[in-house]
Amino acid sequence: MSDRLKKIFSSLEPKTKFIAYFVGCHPTYEKSLEIIKQSIDNGVSIVEIGYSTSEASAEGPVIKAAQDRVIANGSSLKDVINLAKEVRNYNNSVGIILMGYISNLFMFSIENFVKEIKKIDIDGVLVVDAPHELKEENILRKGLIENNMVLIKLVAPTTPDKRLKKICEISSGYIYCLNYSGTTGVKSANLSNVKNLINKIKKYSRIPVCSGFGIKTPEDAKEISSINVDGVIVGSTFVDYIENNLNEKEMPKNIGKIVKTFTKGLS
Repeated sequence: MSDRLKKIFSSLEPKTKFIAYFVGCHPTYEKSLEIIKQSIDNGVSIVEIGYSTSEASAEGPVIKAAQDRVIANGSSLKDVINLAKEVRNYNNSVGIILMGYISNLFMFSIENFVKEIKKIDIDGVLVVDAPHELKEENILRKGLIENNMVLIKLVAPTTPDKRLKKICEISSGYIYCLNYSGTTGVKSANLSNVKNLINKIKKYSRIPVCSGFGIKTPEDAKEISSINVDGVIVGSTFVDYIENNLNEKEMPKNIGKIVKTFTKGLS
């Protein structure tokens, strides 16, 4: 695990870390940077910055629309890396995870990608569609570990026990626990099901477990935080607000205010 992530998860306050997902360069590079700065100023422990692709198989309509807008604007993975660099220059304590799909890394080359994000002090990567059996996933994971970064892995309610155990063995940073199977932003989390999956993961792993998908309101986040998770992850709520308030001058500040309603409710 990166030293920064270790420090974040070992800190006593808040007990449950708040992780915010934003589509990088959405709606524009400049506004995206301001939105992320506002989220950090209002208590985000880790920010997941999504890089866009037309092959976003795990994304629901909200995030897919945002990614389509970013692609139409001509933004690339390189732009998202530059954005992440500016975020790091703004704040040296927040965790930064780049999140997306393997096809972008093929175009960039995995080796160059690792080299570029190491330069700007990124903490890790989450690749949605890269199972651990994939050769390229192994290359990426090895390169990240050698450079003190992490590869976040996903676990879903449908993950078989044997596979779950293997994912827990190779995971670093934190495990992203999907509260339901399917695409983002279309369902709400079921507390009982989430609790059972969290307990199962913690049988096999000692690293932090963070819960995402279906956490839409501050009340949802507070409820999920009560079941032994180390972090809660919210994305679609923020992306939806951005997409529906594109011309609102105070939109970045308003995102900060919304983030605050989540973070102040976490112990």
